[in-house]
Amino acid sequence: MLRLRQLFYAELMRSWLELVRYPAQFVLGLLLMGLIFYLMFGFAKLAGALDSSGLQTTKLIAGYLLGIFALATIGGPAYQVGREVKSGSLENMVLSGQGLTAFFVVQVLARFWYSLLQLGLLFVALVFVYKSAFTLSWLLLPAFFLFSIAALGLGLMAGAMVLLYKEVSNLFTLVQLLVFPAVMAELPQLQWFPLTLGASIIRKLLSGVAINPVDWAMLGLGAVTLYSLGVYLFQTAYLVARKKGLLGHE
Repeated sequence: MLRLRQLFYAELMRSWLELVRYPAQFVLGLLLMGLIFYLMFGFAKLAGALDSSGLQTTKLIAGYLLGIFALATIGGPAYQVGREVKSGSLENMVLSGQGLTAFFVVQVLARFWYSLLQLGLLFVALVFVYKSAFTLSWLLLPAFFLFSIAALGLGLMAGAMVLLYKEVSNLFTLVQLLVFPAVMAELPQLQWFPLTLGASIIRKLLSGVAINPVDWAMLGLGAVTLYSLGVYLFQTAYLVARKKGLLGHE
């Protein structure tokens, strides 16, 4: 447990130093995401998908930012695994006895603040610029937590693929193409998928709409199931990779 706390602190400091040393990268990221939303807002306005109340704009902003957050969270474990493989430190992490899954979960959690800061600033800026209306509720916290652990579960599945096959960029691109529109547009075909349902609940809360208890139950069950499945698949992939001697191979 002590080593995990040390790892959390080290990753936290690393991400902070990256922000301090490369602030232009942070700012350019905000500007790029803002520009992409500006184009999407224009298309939505031309299609007549927005109303004068500002609620539809809020839903569009929330869906866009949640989609970005989901992709960043899903890609986190895969990126961390790939980085450790290339640096040759993956086997040392295994020998520490703390468990490979715990290491990568801690690494991703330590970098959550960076994504939250970026998306929080962008949310405030977009709401101000586009004069959208929204309602704040404490229920946003459990909804966002469940959304996050569902995304982390998918991230561990992606990390498991990297452990076994090392190069899965094409597969990850496909996942991005599926996840982003599912979260942003509330695809009816995936309405009970945890990320889609979580994004839908967060949109409704921001719009001041009461949430059906069944939706809460389905989100909780789906998020925990997805995260547990991710942990199981990642641990299984680690055991297979260790047995086949793949941990030190790029």
